[in-house]
Amino acid sequence: MFGDDKLFVVIIVMSIIFLGFGFYLFTIDRKLSRIEKKQRELSEQKNNGE
Repeated sequence: MFGDDKLFVVIIVMSIIFLGFGFYLFTIDRKLSRIEKKQRELSEQKNNGE
């Protein structure tokens, strides 16, 4: 009886950790995409200016 409750708690905690990690990776990916886009735009401006 108590073993089932502990397993349920472990599953919930692990799910929260994985969701948090997934959200973290998603936000890092968005930030990196913005930086890459900015870098491309600056590179194109530099090449067009020369």
